[in-house]
Amino acid sequence: MRRITGAVLLAVALLACQPAFAADKIKMSVSVLAGAFSMYFLGIDRGFFAEEGLDVEIIQAAGPQATTALISGDLQFNGSGGAAVGAILRGAALKVVMVSNDQPPYQLWSGDDKIRALSDIAGGKRVGVISTGDTHEFAVRLLLMSQGMDPKTVIFTPVGPGAGRMAGLLSGALNAASLTMDEVQQIKNDPKLHMVMDTSKYVKMINGGMATSDKMLGPDRATAKRFMRALIKGRRYAGAFEKEAVDSVQKRNTVMSREALVDGFRISQAGATKDGTIPLATQNLEIRLRAEQLNLAADKIPGPEKVFDFSVLEEVNRELDSQGWKPTR
Repeated sequence: MRRITGAVLLAVALLACQPAFAADKIKMSVSVLAGAFSMYFLGIDRGFFAEEGLDVEIIQAAGPQATTALISGDLQFNGSGGAAVGAILRGAALKVVMVSNDQPPYQLWSGDDKIRALSDIAGGKRVGVISTGDTHEFAVRLLLMSQGMDPKTVIFTPVGPGAGRMAGLLSGALNAASLTMDEVQQIKNDPKLHMVMDTSKYVKMINGGMATSDKMLGPDRATAKRFMRALIKGRRYAGAFEKEAVDSVQKRNTVMSREALVDGFRISQAGATKDGTIPLATQNLEIRLRAEQLNLAADKIPGPEKVFDFSVLEEVNRELDSQGWKPTR
């Protein structure tokens, strides 16, 4: 009996000397610390990524900058799927693999009393966005086009993430700015500011989601599937448990009020795609409008299969459904 005990102790000691299992490191981005991105934070906080053997680091970066980092390999996933479309049309070896929302949760606001209608921003007015070519700029362009206006009559002014656009409105440095619904909740009672137009009611476009490299969908597809499985668990968890989803965002954004985060989260959920995919017609519309923005010749515009790849997402959704997986507290 003593020999058995000694053997067991020796085995335990030998195991303790072995190197610990190292999780695969994944680096991804989100453009803002808001409710629309709660699924990613929940993937960490609820242990979904850890269950897949992934050590995920989330950084905050505007869509175009994050897309550049994705192309270079500094990021493995980019939470600004819409911003990646333009790069793909220019030849980047990327794919959009998930779409969170098909309408932008944005509004156009101003602190200028002379700007009360959308037509008032024409004639070289400065409109604040996070970065050049981001989803805010694209949304305002589509908004102008939906009302028969030429986007070239507006000066899009990148001021970075955070409070820069709101500060620009209050100081008068910006004539107008595209704001997220979370940001609107912070300034909606300020008598100096007013909404010009609710972009979300007039524009359909990709907002949020996920883009990755062709390499991740090829040689590294197994890792992509592990990542996507954890992410979809986070997405489903966010849809089931609002409090925990908002808690997860608030841990990372202590500046925004709880009320603003809750309102932004609910608006994002209301506009969420059912399963993370969009119809072929919506894919084609996104490509066409982005191509027009880039002045691409018709024969240079790729088909949707070169821009979107929902195969991993669809596979994960099928497997989770067949397993009867449901989020629990």
